[in-house]
Amino acid sequence: MIDVQILNDALVTLAFCVGLALLMAVAIVAAGALAQRRERKTHVQQIERHLAAVAEQQDPAATR
Repeated sequence: MIDVQILNDALVTLAFCVGLALLMAVAIVAAGALAQRRERKTHVQQIERHLAAVAEQQDPAATR
């Protein structure tokens, strides 16, 4: 028969590995979400700068 202590150790090791994999997956998803948020913010700022430049070219007296 299988020793109960060996079985318990195997189950604890398995649970640890599964928990570690879940933790890594959550960290990867969070990092991806933060990177996407930063990318969107940068893109919006680029659009705002472009629109400001276009508005300034059309009517330079309006910005003074």
